[in-house]
Amino acid sequence: MLLKTRRCEPEPLIMAGMFCLAVGLVSHRYIHPPGDFWQGLADGIFGLLIGMSMALNLCGLARRRKQRDDGGR
Repeated sequence: MLLKTRRCEPEPLIMAGMFCLAVGLVSHRYIHPPGDFWQGLADGIFGLLIGMSMALNLCGLARRRKQRDDGGR
């Protein structure tokens, strides 16, 4: 039962990736912490969100392509 092939929709992955991208860009634009430590932390969070966006969008696009190649099964 655990090894059963499940159909996974690509749209939630793409939506989550776009959400991470939007939050990352808005936070990087409008959040300006005062100290060096906090600036480094904000930059780290920005990088994490952008990296998650790339990974989620690429996984979603790969699943969409696989779904299209399988004939929509």
